[in-house]
Amino acid sequence: MNKKVFISGSISEKKLDQRVIDNLDTIISKEYEILIGDAPGIDTLVQNYLKIKKYNNVTVFSITPFARYLASEYFHSRYIPVNNEIKKERERQRCKDIAMSNESDFSLVIWDGKSKGSYSNILRALELNKYVKVFYSSEKSFLDSTKISKQQIEYIYRLHNGYSTSEVIEYFKESGNNFFKNTQALNKYLIEKGVFIKEDKQYVPQKNFESFFILEMYQGKTSGVKFKNEFIDWLE
Repeated sequence: MNKKVFISGSISEKKLDQRVIDNLDTIISKEYEILIGDAPGIDTLVQNYLKIKKYNNVTVFSITPFARYLASEYFHSRYIPVNNEIKKERERQRCKDIAMSNESDFSLVIWDGKSKGSYSNILRALELNKYVKVFYSSEKSFLDSTKISKQQIEYIYRLHNGYSTSEVIEYFKESGNNFFKNTQALNKYLIEKGVFIKEDKQYVPQKNFESFFILEMYQGKTSGVKFKNEFIDWLE
């Protein structure tokens, strides 16, 4: 029986890197069955490439009876029903990703470092003890497959997205260090240490601490703050 590979990636991707194409060609040469979704970005780009290559050992997973995107009439399609109690679209789409993770033998993920869906697909493969190959598009290179770990993937994800205040608190709780009971306690501590000041009901980092944060801006003003890995290191 031919093996199955779950290919996924970030919606933000506009073009397939040549190194990704080379990997797709290897998969085609081995006649693996390709499991893929129906979203814009990598799903669409890979489907289009497989159509050009006239490779039809492809199954497109969708949470709707008809896939949002099906590049070729020769591709198979699979409908994954979703519980109506799940309302958020991201969580609904996640159901088909879980199905593909479970059914596949290994995964190929083309990740910008920011996409939460791709991040979850990588971690799920690791949890299932399945081989996962990750093309980190921000660096235009594959991560060393022998060294991919939950910690490394988490670090890259936070490098791009940062932590919310509640996620910082949860991080330390999971580490066994219950430093702060709630967001108010953390914000109070950071004001006392001169890290934050409060402006117009918004906590803003002092100039000499800005490198610890990702500032979210709206109309030229700070509308939110995310905490970087460097902040976690400093606080630890």
